[in-house]
Amino acid sequence: MNFTNQDAIQHIPQLQNIACELGGFGVIQISGEDSHKLLQGQLTCDMNLVTEEQASLGGYCSVKGRLHSIFYIMKFEQSYLMILPKDNLQHVLETLSKYAAFYQSELVDASKDYELWGHTQKAPGNHSTEQEVLTVSNLDGIYDVHLNSLFNASILISRKERASELVNMLAGTTLADKNAWDYIELQAHIPMFGKAAIEHHLPHNVGLHQVGAVSFTKGCYTGQEIVARMHYRGKLKTHAVLSYIDSVVTLEELSKVYSEGDKNVGELIRAAVFDGKTYCLISLKEQALELPIFIGEDKQPAKILD
Repeated sequence: MNFTNQDAIQHIPQLQNIACELGGFGVIQISGEDSHKLLQGQLTCDMNLVTEEQASLGGYCSVKGRLHSIFYIMKFEQSYLMILPKDNLQHVLETLSKYAAFYQSELVDASKDYELWGHTQKAPGNHSTEQEVLTVSNLDGIYDVHLNSLFNASILISRKERASELVNMLAGTTLADKNAWDYIELQAHIPMFGKAAIEHHLPHNVGLHQVGAVSFTKGCYTGQEIVARMHYRGKLKTHAVLSYIDSVVTLEELSKVYSEGDKNVGELIRAAVFDGKTYCLISLKEQALELPIFIGEDKQPAKILD
């Protein structure tokens, strides 16, 4: 996976020491003595690796291996917190709760109980892109979840009553908008998606296995048989790659990607407008990796960054 394309490198100074309120994320809180067992049997990531010092990206699949959502999962005091797009939260909560009924566990929408901010440090990090987990620092009850990002980015999370303390920790940073954070996540190949793509994507097609969010050794979970078959029994024919359009355009989730001759060769996972360009994480068929591509109904010409 290429985290060091020229566009990303040139934006490091611009994205140092920034802060962004993550209002697009919600929080599902999972508590109770069977929480670990419930999540280990449902999520693509290995919950044995999620500790007070480590968080993870993860996916939640249907029995057909299609993703309900992608999220960050972490320990927070005596509970687990799933941080995910608000668009997907109610669907995930309702679907996962059907399994929770068989365990001593409780799932609630706790979005109003937590404060979430994204931020970057003054100097870029030197973190391995091969890490299977995300490091967590407990700053006296305010947690810092460090992403595997070229921009040395983290998510800060606290209980809502300590929001002012969290914001004070960000003193001296430059306030940035949602586009900056979306660009940071996109450059880290994090394939977050919204409501339009629920139960559409397969984990491999969005590169979920490349960001430490799929375990192939943990044992069974919902959708595991299909995910494992794709991994072990055949050559992967679709890849998640970064691309950009050299102008600002509006793209709908799941917009089609075309090659010459209007051949459909992929689809949009997510996009972010930054520095006058539209950056896209796309799911692209292997035969199109070396071809000119065009994104959206207006067939905007795009260039691959990977």
